[in-house]
Amino acid sequence: MFNTPNSLKRLLEINNTLKSSIRGLPSLGHRNDNKPFSKEVAKIYDAFELYGNDLYELENEKIKNLSSRSLGGGSPMKTPSFPLCKEAILNIIKDDDLSDYPMAAGDENSRKEIAKYLQKEGFKNNTEVTENNIIFTVSTTQAFNLLMRLIARPYDVILMTGPNYGLFTFVPERAANATVEILPLSKEDDWYVNPKKLSDKIDEINNNLKEKYSNKLEYTPRVVAFLNENPHNPLGKVMSETNKGILEEIGDICLEKGVFVIDDIIYRDLTFDRENLAKPMATYKKYFENTITITGLSKAYGMASVRSGMIVASEIIIRGIRNLIFQEMDSSPILQGKALAGAFNCSEKRNVEYDKYFTPIINEYKYRLKLLIALVEGIDSIDDLTIKNEIINDIKKYIVDGLDINEILEGLPGVKIAEGTLPESGFFVLLDYTELKNKTSDYGRVISDEKELLKYMYEQEKIKLILGQSISWPNENQLIGRVTTALSREDLVEYFCVMNRCLRKLK
Repeated sequence: MFNTPNSLKRLLEINNTLKSSIRGLPSLGHRNDNKPFSKEVAKIYDAFELYGNDLYELENEKIKNLSSRSLGGGSPMKTPSFPLCKEAILNIIKDDDLSDYPMAAGDENSRKEIAKYLQKEGFKNNTEVTENNIIFTVSTTQAFNLLMRLIARPYDVILMTGPNYGLFTFVPERAANATVEILPLSKEDDWYVNPKKLSDKIDEINNNLKEKYSNKLEYTPRVVAFLNENPHNPLGKVMSETNKGILEEIGDICLEKGVFVIDDIIYRDLTFDRENLAKPMATYKKYFENTITITGLSKAYGMASVRSGMIVASEIIIRGIRNLIFQEMDSSPILQGKALAGAFNCSEKRNVEYDKYFTPIINEYKYRLKLLIALVEGIDSIDDLTIKNEIINDIKKYIVDGLDINEILEGLPGVKIAEGTLPESGFFVLLDYTELKNKTSDYGRVISDEKELLKYMYEQEKIKLILGQSISWPNENQLIGRVTTALSREDLVEYFCVMNRCLRKLK
């Protein structure tokens, strides 16, 4: 029998999350000051624990041999890598020039190439955007973590929208003992940020912090950053040239109130309207120094596994991030930077490859969105006859044995796309299951809330999706699920077919 050495026993005493083997998500972590997560983050934590771990306890004889039917993943559609990214990585490996440590900020030549691209895209500094305004990171997640360590102090507030990318809400609290607050979006504002509500929310938080911490700390905590996702994750809303007025109001408010805009544009190249890509905040000269742009290759360029990200910002921000990278890992991986420069450069070859690469990808995302709409709201919700026939053929091709195709073509009973949330970019769709509230399974499970709905679908058909609670959905009375269109056509048809069968059993 294995005897646990005292060294490991001490470690387990310090960190009891290591005592049990976890089948699902790793630990979501905790604040370094050992205080509880803020109210909003605690709710998200609870929902992710169900999705990532607790569901496995519901496995039964009926589903134990099934593969997970997960509609909750964040990976993009399976595509080849962007050719110039792959070429850049292969070239440096082929040249066998990997013996030197790179710089903490990342390969200088790559940053110079990207600086030219940013200038072409309209990024404007007081002088000129250069390589000194760019630093490479291992994903936008690392970029966000490093930024929190740099700009936030304990009890400072990072303001995010609700809904949001739930896993980002943990970062400020884990990395800096800061606090996350939520700005609820609404269908009345077409699910865009309402600048007046943003301004009022910042003032309200700052006044509360001043009252709570005045004379108790050496500083007064405040709202230090607003996370502006453009395109939005998960709504897919886009602020482009056509509605740039909202963006400008956000920029003015944050500049006036001393609040950084963290401009997350990672879904930009998945904007469906190719003539109106999301407009980066840093393309306005007056906002550049107050804006911290993060982006990377994970969502649009077929390179999620490479974990390439970057930050574009004031040289002061870049210096701070460079110091943190140096203290943590000495230098930045060369392959990430080369891949980024392969995607973001001014060469004519890039322009040709860009259109050739993204045209079929965007067309397929648009089709899969239509396919999902048909599977949810019924085939009659599709007006285009050509697409309608293609969807019918796909459903006939991939329908699960034993199911009635007419029922599948009717859509999901009691489910619809959340009002006003049809995406303009990306691959997430928000489904409204509220009509199923208080329905009951034949074995007595009552669909009283989102969690009970998820438990029911998992124990029936091993279906998983991200709950509204996981993304700070602003209306707690609704039952919301975030699903992906990035799955293959076959998987989308199968998963929604079995969901259809599952939901029809509810009474």
